[in-house]
Amino acid sequence: MRIVRTLVLTCLLLGSVVSIHAADFGDKDADLNALPTVPDGFTVTMFAREPLVRQPCSMAFDARGRLFVGMGPQYRNPTPETPADSVVMVLDSDHDGIADQTKVFATGFNNVQGLAWHGRDLWVANAPDLTLVRDLDGDDVADEYIRVYTDLGNLEHGLHGLTWAPDGRLYMSKGNSKGLNQPDRYAPKPFRDLWGVTAPPGTPDFPLPEFHTPESYQHAYHDPADDWGLDGGVLRCADGGGQLEIVARGFRNPWDIALDDGFNWLGTDNDQTSGDRVFMPFDGAHFGWNHPWSSHWSTEHHAATAAVSGPLFEGSGTGVIFGDSPLFPEQYRGVYFINDWLRKTTFVWRPSWDGAMMPHKLQALLLAHSQRRSPVVRC
Repeated sequence: MRIVRTLVLTCLLLGSVVSIHAADFGDKDADLNALPTVPDGFTVTMFAREPLVRQPCSMAFDARGRLFVGMGPQYRNPTPETPADSVVMVLDSDHDGIADQTKVFATGFNNVQGLAWHGRDLWVANAPDLTLVRDLDGDDVADEYIRVYTDLGNLEHGLHGLTWAPDGRLYMSKGNSKGLNQPDRYAPKPFRDLWGVTAPPGTPDFPLPEFHTPESYQHAYHDPADDWGLDGGVLRCADGGGQLEIVARGFRNPWDIALDDGFNWLGTDNDQTSGDRVFMPFDGAHFGWNHPWSSHWSTEHHAATAAVSGPLFEGSGTGVIFGDSPLFPEQYRGVYFINDWLRKTTFVWRPSWDGAMMPHKLQALLLAHSQRRSPVVRC
């Protein structure tokens, strides 16, 4: 079977790769047709671009190899009147390697920041919700919408990183934005524990999922202004949303997580001042953000908290995937690829072991040329 590793690059920023600030948005002189520069052995082609796709934030392939993209106008500062995001199939009907049409599979979402297929079910992270949609009649349009969890915090430091693992459970990364915690808007208890939030007596620890039709499903608005809880974390649940539990915590905004073929995890965590860090989540770990008696962020060993894999890097890690494609050059197999949104660069992380940790240095792989549009490219 032909394997294609596809990267979403939302390259909206110009500046030095040494010092870039989130306020430095936009460049009127940006080359909108530029593609990433890559090492020998790689070829990059444009698969889809505006107006076919708009602000793609996440994507997933189904069992038939079809590309589904979560996109729309919700990011970055939606209001209650902002039109909803959608999940669309991006199709290449004439098989020339360039997408020429889309088909809406499901719509009505808050900002979609994570997608994961599990059998016929597509799980959608659209903070403040986690939603499951499925096509019951085989027409490639979702007929059933299940709001599994709600009130998970706003889209800033929201819910990301949906990944089904070999143990049959869905893993997810969650930033430190907290829910509104109002009647009918209480998150499950593990999320409330993560944020340090208590609920009134009688509040269910695990509110029941809500079942909807496409017509009755409505996204649940949460103001995107900062609304921080105690910390973020990595959680997991069983199919259907039961058995939800915290795996690791002590993060500010772990945007993405990924596992390799040995069930080893890697992720990135964003800080506003000290740099981003690379971490290996494991059961019971606390990585230092708002530790109850010894907060710790850096790569220095510290007994109270789990060590990060390091190094800290100035940027914004927004995507992690393990790559082992036989179509890639040999030196780029069995490695992690880490996207840095601010620096417009994809790094390669070559894993090695130091005891129970998997540390290594980042090496630049792809350097995207300046562009303000949000394309889907493949290499």
